[in-house]
Amino acid sequence: MRLLVIAAAFIATAATAQAPAADPAAAAARAKLIAADANKDGKWSLAEWTAAGRREMGHGFCDTSKDGLVDQAELKICAEKARAMGMTAQ
Repeated sequence: MRLLVIAAAFIATAATAQAPAADPAAAAARAKLIAADANKDGKWSLAEWTAAGRREMGHGFCDTSKDGLVDQAELKICAEKARAMGMTAQ
């Protein structure tokens, strides 16, 4: 469940970096993830991911290219996979 919220927050960030989030929890998750992108390259290493308070397994789940980084495209895929698995944001 948390993974989907995180992925949705990343996707929302890519689409509308300045738009206010309807859900305060999603907005807080997005802000943490944006802040964790230490080098501001739009990709999250495992260290950046965990610095945002995210679980290591979530990084592995979202890193579809297995290059050690999660980018915006992978976040979209991650959210779709999570939805297909029945994970919902609650």
